[in-house]
Amino acid sequence: MLIEEKFTIKSPLRELWNFLLNPETMSTCIPGCEKVDVTSNTEYQSIIVAKVGPIAVRFNVKTVIDETRPYSFIHTVGEGKELRKMGSFRQKTTIELNELSKGETEISYRSEVTVVGRLATFGDRVLKSKAAEIGKEFADRVNKELTGPEEEIQPSETESEDISLMARIVMFFKKIFGITT
Repeated sequence: MLIEEKFTIKSPLRELWNFLLNPETMSTCIPGCEKVDVTSNTEYQSIIVAKVGPIAVRFNVKTVIDETRPYSFIHTVGEGKELRKMGSFRQKTTIELNELSKGETEISYRSEVTVVGRLATFGDRVLKSKAAEIGKEFADRVNKELTGPEEEIQPSETESEDISLMARIVMFFKKIFGITT
């Protein structure tokens, strides 16, 4: 399943970069993130809870940041296993940052996610819808942390109506984390 998204944060590029690479600040913005443990400078373990359709799931997620280009590019790989053995996922995510102005940065990401097990029975449509929901919540939380509650996320002109929640989750799974609730 491919998840792609773009959104704008009212924050200077360097401030956003530092925020995204700090697992303690990032984890507060990931919906359903119960905890994040830093295992190395580029590897994180997290517990993320989400509800997909009628099923509540709890994932143990491992995220590895395997490539960065300061202030512009982050690539992560990750995998998550549902703690009750209801499924698992693997993801690869590319995150690109683009400074639009001194105080505004666009985040775009592309996640390739493979879901197996009982969760996969919901199909791409349900999973993408959930990913879009989580992605929007994540973007809103990042924006609030960096700019305060009065600012709102501005969608980019190329933003698709079929925004995948899984994509944003993946972004944060990778970031952390990249990203699922």
